[in-house]
Amino acid sequence: MRFLSRLWVSALLVWMFAGAAQAQVLWSVKGPEGQQNWLLGTVHSEDPRLLEFPEAVLEALADSDRLALELVPDASLLEILNQAMHYPEPRLDQVLAAGPYEKLVEILGDSYGMGEPVVRRLRPWAAAMTLSVPPPQTGLFMDLALSIRAGGLSLEVVSLERIEEQLAFLADMPESMQLNLLEQAIEDFARQDEMFETLVRSYLAGDLARLEAVAREQMAGLDPALRAHFEQVGMIERNHTMVKRALPWLEAGGLMIAVGALHLPGEEGLIELLRARGMTVEPALGPYEDPS
Repeated sequence: MRFLSRLWVSALLVWMFAGAAQAQVLWSVKGPEGQQNWLLGTVHSEDPRLLEFPEAVLEALADSDRLALELVPDASLLEILNQAMHYPEPRLDQVLAAGPYEKLVEILGDSYGMGEPVVRRLRPWAAAMTLSVPPPQTGLFMDLALSIRAGGLSLEVVSLERIEEQLAFLADMPESMQLNLLEQAIEDFARQDEMFETLVRSYLAGDLARLEAVAREQMAGLDPALRAHFEQVGMIERNHTMVKRALPWLEAGGLMIAVGALHLPGEEGLIELLRARGMTVEPALGPYEDPS
């Protein structure tokens, strides 16, 4: 489970992935001596269409020795996350304006089953991230499904990041920035299902024009400083960290990296960063299917 990523990815994924030059989701990554590895872009969603993995993805996983995710779930991770998401004492109703707060209580109660005592203790970034994806139904998100399959194949499953790093990216934002993110999430909630459906269908089809249109609409209301924070701290710095930690496994061969698709494209995305390290990175799979 990559809890933090799947919470804020619905907004940021469409914004960043819209700039990709390629629609492929699976990439072959070979070292200078021919070591075979794989790079898979994912969407952190439990949509069943995303769980129907193409044969090429399943074959690449079966040929691997190790699966690298952003985070690997365990009990300690969940405990750290739970503590980070909440104020020590109820406070959200004191920092969020009355109108948005009342709407938030209504949404989280009706759609996510949260009572107001729980809502009042949520930090603004945590409340915003909760609203950024549809309420979970099965909990079997794409990356978790990959992890389960890897376990069935006796692959080692490793993390490219630490939970403290992902938490710092969100929790260290100034409170004013967190509130801007939350207010935008509340405003967008009525269109959440429509936007997420567009995201998933665009990912499956490789329709970057649709992704770009959704991105422009969804990110328009955010403060420029917030967008810059997501790009620099949430993307660029994390990409460099992930590549650095993956290198020993890549040099050994037999590694599949499975991370959110937004981490792949761009001059400082994983594809170009791996190429700069002497890796040959080539597309191995196009769009999943025609979802029409």
